[in-house]
Amino acid sequence: MKLRRAFVVVWIALAVAGALAHTVAERVVGHTIDLGLPHLQYGYVMFNANPRRVPVYTYAHADGERHDLADLDPRPAFGYKSARVALDAMFSATYVRDLCNRALTSRDDAITIFIDGYQVDTDRDKPAMSTTEGCRGHR
Repeated sequence: MKLRRAFVVVWIALAVAGALAHTVAERVVGHTIDLGLPHLQYGYVMFNANPRRVPVYTYAHADGERHDLADLDPRPAFGYKSARVALDAMFSATYVRDLCNRALTSRDDAITIFIDGYQVDTDRDKPAMSTTEGCRGHR
């Protein structure tokens, strides 16, 4: 039992060291640290490059109140719906337009989609860029 516990502690410590060797060490020391472990040797860790720019998708009807774009997606996704919608929006050029058109409730309905881009390294509270896309019911 003690051997198993020691193995788990060493395994977790090596995983943390590997993650730090390819993220924090590069900033502090100026280069990555080779731990000599095959599964960490080439930087194959989950977070070896963190995103610098993050898009946030919201929408509003005519009243102007913003809501999470994930509210328009009817697919169930307990706990990760916003992340899935953001990824779908980033990697599919027609996803936002299709989602918006399916959510229209009448011919007079209009939805404005807001895409706010945040620079994580500079200011997390204020968008660095903003754009809008609108869709209307067909008349």
